[in-house]
Amino acid sequence: MDFQKFNSRAHAEAGARMQVMDPDTREPIEGAFVLVRGVASPTIQSAQRKLQLDRMKARKSKVGETPDRIMEDSHNELVDSAIPFIAGFEGVEYEGRKLTDDDAREFLDWTFPAMGVVKDANGDPVEIEVKDEKGAIVKVPKFELKNLPFAKQIADFAGNQANFLQNARKG
Repeated sequence: MDFQKFNSRAHAEAGARMQVMDPDTREPIEGAFVLVRGVASPTIQSAQRKLQLDRMKARKSKVGETPDRIMEDSHNELVDSAIPFIAGFEGVEYEGRKLTDDDAREFLDWTFPAMGVVKDANGDPVEIEVKDEKGAIVKVPKFELKNLPFAKQIADFAGNQANFLQNARKG
């Protein structure tokens, strides 16, 4: 039996078509696809190692600093992480111009994460316990991602190895 169909690394490197979803409604955007490499791709593993080393170097150069983070910091990290996964676009245009993989950062930056407070069945905010700066336990609202930015769509798709196996059901 030829086991080529099980070569998830080769299939991840070749990439698979991901249907782009509307970030707010989560409905498919007809005819819009991104060619996405999977996490098992040698190209992706190399890019992730470089990104990890760059982050470690940046942390070492800022010893003792604990800057406050804003949502844009998380967004930029997700965009930076998702860029290497993009191998091309199909049916995605902007101002009459077809996007190429060189437009990955621009494409991913168009949609920004929207966070919201998690509510229980009664509509009341769900709270979680965390430690404050003095170590005391305090209750704070629990937040969740309310939309599905393009960068998150790419990351989720790339992380599902079934998307890259010929014998697997796509999902």
